[in-house]
Amino acid sequence: MLFKLLDIVLGYARDTPAWPVLRPAAALLSLYVTALVLVYQFVEWQYRLSPPLSLFLRSYLVKQVTVVCAAVALIVFFLHRLSRPGPAAAVPGASEAAPSGAAAGSGPASRWRLPGLQAVKVLVSIALVVAAAGALFSWLAPRSVANVRVKFLTEPEVDPYAVAYVLYELNRAQKQWFFEVDFDVFNENALTRREREGCAGPERTLCLADLSAGGRPFIGITTEPLEEDYFWKNRGPVSVVSTHRWRQYAPPGEYEFLTHAVIVQSLVIHLNAHCAGLPAGAFRESRVAVNELFQFTPRRHAMKAAILAAHLDRKSELLLFNCFGPEYVGVAGNVLSLDWLRTGRVRDNLDRAFRVKITG
Repeated sequence: MLFKLLDIVLGYARDTPAWPVLRPAAALLSLYVTALVLVYQFVEWQYRLSPPLSLFLRSYLVKQVTVVCAAVALIVFFLHRLSRPGPAAAVPGASEAAPSGAAAGSGPASRWRLPGLQAVKVLVSIALVVAAAGALFSWLAPRSVANVRVKFLTEPEVDPYAVAYVLYELNRAQKQWFFEVDFDVFNENALTRREREGCAGPERTLCLADLSAGGRPFIGITTEPLEEDYFWKNRGPVSVVSTHRWRQYAPPGEYEFLTHAVIVQSLVIHLNAHCAGLPAGAFRESRVAVNELFQFTPRRHAMKAAILAAHLDRKSELLLFNCFGPEYVGVAGNVLSLDWLRTGRVRDNLDRAFRVKITG
């Protein structure tokens, strides 16, 4: 449909006196549209993802295609300048030797004859365009993300090996990032006196997680309450998830809550560590919610609905798409749904090997 519309517009333009002037722009437009269509089809084929047109047109892919096409247009412009015939050098007796009626400066050799300085300027300009386009293309490219270490900060109320199995299944399901499971429960007695005193404030649990993280992306799981925050806290590459009193709100159970929370906090950590961070207004208190991924849920019972209907909303898709690419968006959307946890092999393995019941 798009190509037919383009053909109609170009066909009309060909019949106008301005066509010789418009032809270069029409060729560039055709190249640009063709490149966009091919890139969109590649995303569909490679990642099994069909982003909405509004999302695709605002993505880094369109920006990269724009950079490449602009660079091609500039290079063609400079090459056209290079190919224009330059003034022929005066050679004594050349006029007498030339055949009658021969045009001065004609022929392939004279076609590329330019003063040396002008040719150097054109070639340097082309090199600068290529370098600038390459740098901008790389800057627009999605970032790779780091693995996330998961550790229990207190003795858990769940089976830690069942949690480890779920995280291993997440590692098996995708190759974007992996969860590293630390099976040793955090030992607060191993801290120095200064470290204990430094974590004695209202952010105690998050401070302990910072100490355990050692500067790496890290999620700590605790049974302690998180002061005014019900479910999790985050600071840069470190997050804490609390299962405090979750059993009284089940179903969904603690394993579904933990899985959802670990996935969401992994996305938050990646945004903080490798991109521009969370969008403005994320996780702020509000009386109204539409279940956007990074929107605050004001009441504890509202988290149940958020887990059961977890998905990537349009804003989150655009943010993650531009930061980490289409494969990351596809992976995040699939694992957030928790369908892989509630049905099939994973649910059966949890029941058979760990006596953990996941409601379908």
